Order: sequence, then C-alpha cells, then structure tokens
Amino acid sequence: MRDLAQRETLSITETHTVWHLESGALRIDSTGADGTELLVRLALPGDLLGIESLLGVTDRFTVRALTPSRLVPLALLEDKLPQLLMDSVITGYRRSREMVQLRTGSAEERVKNLLVMLAETGRGTQRGSATCALPTLGDIAGIVHTAPETVSRVLTSLRQTSFLQDCSPQTAKHKKLELRTHRLLTHSAAALAIGACV
Repeated sequence: MRDLAQRETLSITETHTVWHLESGALRIDSTGADGTELLVRLALPGDLLGIESLLGVTDRFTVRALTPSRLVPLALLEDKLPQLLMDSVITGYRRSREMVQLRTGSAEERVKNLLVMLAETGRGTQRGSATCALPTLGDIAGIVHTAPETVSRVLTSLRQTSFLQDCSPQTAKHKKLELRTHRLLTHSAAALAIGACV
C-alpha cells in the first residue's frame, strides 16, 4: 500500500508499477524531454495506473496527488490481464471526456464539474450532500485552465449559493482551503453530472 500526501509525487520507479487507486485523486502529466509537464488526465478511485508500461509505452509520466490518496499495488495474473486492459481503455475514454468538460464552458462550470467529479468519488453522502477534499487553488486553476484568483472568486460564489460548504472549522491547522473537508449538495451535483453527460 502507498499513501500519498497532497501534492506528493510518485517516484519514476513507482510509475512502472501497476496500481489501483483506492482513494483520493491524482493528476497525471506527460513529461517532455525538456522537463515540461502537460496534463493528460486525472485518476479517481477505482482507476488503474501504470498499465502503459506493460504495453511498452515509453512516455514519462508524473503522477501527483491532488488530495491525500491511497494506492494499492496490483498483482497481475495472466488470466486477468485482458480484462484489466479492457477496463483501462474504457476508463481512459471516460477520463478523456471528463477532461473536455474541465476545459470548456465558463470558469464556474469548469470548477463545478471538477467538484462534482471529486464529490462523486468522495467519502460518501450524508443528508443530501457528498463530502470531498479539495485540491489547492493552484491545482484547480491548472486543471480547469484559469487563474487561481478566478478559482477563488468562483469558490466564494459557490459558497454563497450553498453549493459548496466547509465542514471543518477554520482553525490554525485547517486555515488553508485544501486542508478542510467540503460538502457539495448532491442534488445540485447530480444535476450537473447529468447535464454534462448529455
């Protein structure tokens, strides 16, 4: 088992292991020869990582935790490999569609779509809401392709409309936005998810 703290990165050696993401959210970037990183996709609970290395893909990937995450190494049994590869193709297609939703529309729509993705894979529901951890403002801005100041304004607006609520007290320990637990109203999240899939 491998626990990643927020913003912690897997080592290059670890990226060649096949992992199952048990909890959290990861950002996967393709690393160019000059060291520049380009966001490829997000990984959410249930996703497999490292399958590319089995297929001979030589690209270098950087895998970084957007929120505290837990990975479990996968024992590859030969008879299960075809099913794992098929599942990975389907997941890859779904994540590609989600990336389009995170890069199109208004800044508020993009941020909302990201929050819905994180909430759907968060820590369950309670009284019509779903809880989730948030990435840093900088990470959210990078994913939805806007400025951190814009993300901050959108999050403030979402709090004012009660779409997003802080669950943790803003103590010295939890002063930063990303260290607090947040709640999304699930009826709003569900409506967004349905609308995004049409």
